[in-house]
Amino acid sequence: MKHVLFLLLALMVGPLLLAQENESQLPDTSLFEACRHIEGNDTLSYRLYRSEKADTMTEALPLIIFLHGAGERGNDNCMQLKHCIKYFLDDSVTSRYPFLLIVPQCPNDRRWVNTDWSLPEHTMDSVPAAELRGAMAVLDSLVGVGVVDSTRVYICGISMGGFGTWDALQRWPERFAAAIAICGGGDLAYAEAMKDVPVYIFHGLLDEVVMPSRSIQMYNALKDVGNEEAFLVTYAEMGHVCWNAAFSTPGLFAWLFWKKR
Repeated sequence: MKHVLFLLLALMVGPLLLAQENESQLPDTSLFEACRHIEGNDTLSYRLYRSEKADTMTEALPLIIFLHGAGERGNDNCMQLKHCIKYFLDDSVTSRYPFLLIVPQCPNDRRWVNTDWSLPEHTMDSVPAAELRGAMAVLDSLVGVGVVDSTRVYICGISMGGFGTWDALQRWPERFAAAIAICGGGDLAYAEAMKDVPVYIFHGLLDEVVMPSRSIQMYNALKDVGNEEAFLVTYAEMGHVCWNAAFSTPGLFAWLFWKKR
């Protein structure tokens, strides 16, 4: 009986450990060009990816900016690829959609948005954080040389990056054709500025890191100003780490790439 019990435990724990291991594995970094943006005393490292479908295109391409969470900060220009990037690299996406993907890395002890994530609300600073400003400068440079289609720029973010996504939309709503904000929060006062931006919002209702009300309030504020393309998905049995479920949403990438400013 004891041996049977150990066998059952092994069968149960094995897949769990494998799932955890797969979750922590980085994608093949050779698929990404390693780059840096230097502005004054600030250096922003980032990775640039070109989809398989993009290799057959000669015109300007759609661009996605992905903002990582707090746990992936650093200066190795690799760790920011840890979460969610695998969904962008899936064959069903790369073989169908021509696009560029920028994944900047926020340095240690810095943030995309200078706010306390545990607060029930915050007010947007008068100036953006240097790291978010750097990501926009990279975007500007690619648009400037004709590589990127300025009418098809998208931004996505998880956790700390979810806050960065909202901050970018608030400051530069005219720059983005659509957005995906996961477990983040913004300044409700800027809902009017974002009324024409399609946004998919995700949050786990058991989140103890960022209050679920942050996403719910942003959604309600957008609806109140007439945004007809704001969508909210909540997960009753999930906490903060709900981004795998979010990026597994059927049709999410089709929805994203369909949008044009």
